[in-house]
Amino acid sequence: MRALVVKLLKDPLLHFLVIGVALFAASAWRGQAIRAGRERIVLSAEQVTQARDAATALKGRALTRDELAELLEPNIREEVLYREALALKLDENDDEVRRRLVEKMQYLTQDLADPAPSSETELEAFYSANPDRFAVPQLAAFEQVFFDPSARGATLDADAAAGLAKLNAGAAPSEVGDRTPLREQYTNAPREQVAILFGDALATAVFSAATGAWVGPFRSDFGLHVVRVSARTDRTLPPYAEIRDRVAAELAADRRRERNDAEYARLRSHYDVVIEWPADEK
Repeated sequence: MRALVVKLLKDPLLHFLVIGVALFAASAWRGQAIRAGRERIVLSAEQVTQARDAATALKGRALTRDELAELLEPNIREEVLYREALALKLDENDDEVRRRLVEKMQYLTQDLADPAPSSETELEAFYSANPDRFAVPQLAAFEQVFFDPSARGATLDADAAAGLAKLNAGAAPSEVGDRTPLREQYTNAPREQVAILFGDALATAVFSAATGAWVGPFRSDFGLHVVRVSARTDRTLPPYAEIRDRVAAELAADRRRERNDAEYARLRSHYDVVIEWPADEK
């Protein structure tokens, strides 16, 4: 019996089997799929026909079998590499793959179709309930003269004050200020735009100062500015009849967004979401 055991331990076939079992166990322990036999990659007759017809139309003649096979090879190569990548789990822990899959899922779950047309009663009610969405904001037309800190240095404030006096005395803006990275004149500018470009202080002045006189200076991220307001309009709400199509588009967008949010809520309900907050999180 002992001699038989020794003989088996020396048998190369047994060594092969043991190694194979070990590899199988290691792969299973790592969570890797074990392939059984050769996988099939099938290009359907419909796919081949589409490729052949497109190539025939492009070349102006029928392709030979070898030419058609060569034409199909890139598709086969792509499928082989795709399956090998999945077998190696290259799709896991890859931010780019994750992003693309999320984008595709968002596309598949987003309802892009327009909802059924709303009635006039619904549109008018929506218009009345959302005046801020349809109002035309207060607008201003103004000029600005810029004083550049990099060019004027320590005399910046004094130069701006002197420039303001010259402008109010009738000097032309081109004779007083410096080249500006912003426009020198604005027409129908909303307060939000002015605040973003020049800062809140200048925006407040533009929408409160008397028209016709140069005022300032006001500081922005670029330097100092003096401004002259030529006109302002009050905030207005256009009549419903003038903007009916816009109201309809806004209401349709809201309803589409509601449907998409409801679909996400349905998908999310399939998961138990657990947030493990840090110990120092309040």
